[in-house]
This record gives sequence, structure tokens and C-alpha cells, in this order.
Amino acid sequence: MSLPFPSLAFFQALQQRTKEAADLFEKLGTCDTRFGVKVGDEDLYSVAFEVYECVEVSEGGDPKELDFVLVGSLETWKDMLRSIVTHGGADAAHTLNTLTHLGQTLRADFVDPEGHDKLFRFMATLQEFFDQAQHLEVQLG
Repeated sequence: MSLPFPSLAFFQALQQRTKEAADLFEKLGTCDTRFGVKVGDEDLYSVAFEVYECVEVSEGGDPKELDFVLVGSLETWKDMLRSIVTHGGADAAHTLNTLTHLGQTLRADFVDPEGHDKLFRFMATLQEFFDQAQHLEVQLG
């Protein structure tokens, strides 16, 4: 089944992958954060991790209640996902770390400075979360 991006079904499929690839996520260490993914000007998805797995995804949310929100254009997110699908994981030019630092095409918004710390403390788990899209049939349009 093809999953459109962005959609709640896409994020739910990534959530399921954290359970199916539990050993991989355990090796990355614990991750306790609630963050947002903002695609373009309108679409916001909330994602919560506890210990080793994604425990909740939902549409919308209050950015003030999230540790941080990763904000990017639809094209930026699609480019990252294309890289993940093509290479079996994001290539160096399309990782969250590169896109938020060097590429500056993704922005991390946060109210509390601890949100900035959590983004980088849990970066490996968050990248693996998105890299799990390699196992999905994603409709990027």
C-alpha cells in the first residue's frame, strides 16, 4: 500500500517500524521526546518517543507543548525521503543534522532551550525513525 507524504498514515507506519526494528532502536539508546514535524505552512504532525520506541503520532498539536518542531518546505522533506528510499537511509547531504546545520533548509523551532539539546541528543534515533521510510512504499508525488 502506497503511503502519501505527508499524512498521518505515513507517520503511523514509521511508528510501527520502531516496533518491528526494536533491536535497532535499542542499540541507539533511550529517547524521550515529543517533537513536531511541520511540512510547509500548514501540516504539523506530533511524534512522541519513550525509551526505545515511538509511542504516539498525531496530526496537529501545540508547538509550545513540544520539545522542538522541525520545520521545512514540502520539497525539502520530499528530497530527504527520496534520498532515504534511494540509498537505504539518508545520504550525507540529506540527514537531519546536515539539513538543520549546513543546508539550513530545515529549521528547529523550540520554546525551551532544552528542546535544542534534545534534538541533538536524540538525533541518531530521530534520523533512524525517518530512515525507516526505506521499508515503506512512499508516495512523494
